[in-house]
Amino acid sequence: MRRSKMTAALATVLAACAVILAEQPVADAADETELYLVATAYTYDEAVGGDAATGSAAKAAADTSCTDSTYALKTWKVNSLNWLYNGAGVPAKIAGTALGTITAATDTVAKATNRCGQAAITASTFKYAGTTAVKPQVATNATCTGNDGKSVTGWGALPAKMLAYTCTYYNARGAVVASDTLIDNVAYTWFTTKPANCTGQQYDLQTTLTHERLHTAGLGHVDQAKNAAQVMTPASSPCDTSRRLLGAGDYAGLKALAARATR
Repeated sequence: MRRSKMTAALATVLAACAVILAEQPVADAADETELYLVATAYTYDEAVGGDAATGSAAKAAADTSCTDSTYALKTWKVNSLNWLYNGAGVPAKIAGTALGTITAATDTVAKATNRCGQAAITASTFKYAGTTAVKPQVATNATCTGNDGKSVTGWGALPAKMLAYTCTYYNARGAVVASDTLIDNVAYTWFTTKPANCTGQQYDLQTTLTHERLHTAGLGHVDQAKNAAQVMTPASSPCDTSRRLLGAGDYAGLKALAARATR
């Protein structure tokens, strides 16, 4: 990837899949260092969107959580990142538990906590830095609106089928300097504890934020069908909590990132 020229690309994929939507150089007024922007979206899985029970049964029948070591590395990595939380717009039902759940998902990525009994590793350091009134710099049309040097997770409207959207900035050496995440609070019902008889468009906040933090950490998507048990599949199923912790591929990806040197 040449520093002098980055490609602005829009990948075309199935509607059920989430994609890297843009990657381009941006100016950093603070230190005049060239930065790069990458934007990622996480969508719901139409393949099982109306039949969560069937989707979960199929996944359980062929669980490859700890045998599938597939992962995809991107060009960036978190060394240490302070993140903030803006609770404005959080759905009322999870207002008291959302921050704790987001923190748990972030810690899962920071420690590579997994379903397979693998030892903890530290590929990246994420530090919770408190609440803020600053909004994530993500627009309702799913575009990144600028880099203020702060990493904010918050709530707002997103286009149809998008559960969450993350804008990450990294420098020419591949080190992440800021990453904002916007979680949709309009189209979907979120839970932090799976409700009894879960149906419809109800989604697990912890699974979604584990996925988004893995993007920030430096992992890309794997195949939705072939790698269905990994967190880094590009879409999520309603009511699914099976991917709150990492699978073997997610873990292997973080281990590879831990070995990568950036400054």
